[in-house]
Amino acid sequence: MTVSVSISVNGNYKVPVSFKQGEREENHVVSGRGLDQPNVQHIAFYHGPDVMTLVVGPEEPDHGEGEE
Repeated sequence: MTVSVSISVNGNYKVPVSFKQGEREENHVVSGRGLDQPNVQHIAFYHGPDVMTLVVGPEEPDHGEGEE
């Protein structure tokens, strides 16, 4: 069995994504800025006894580099 979560962001928006499963912890920002299609990121759930905690958001406009 394979379990994964997909995060999809479209247009000039971005969303922070963080998750923790056991000792594994990651933080990302997923942005759709400048793309012709949605930016889809897949987060794999690792097999084992550990629960995954996932936090998504809040979504905000992505004005590009140098934004204030």
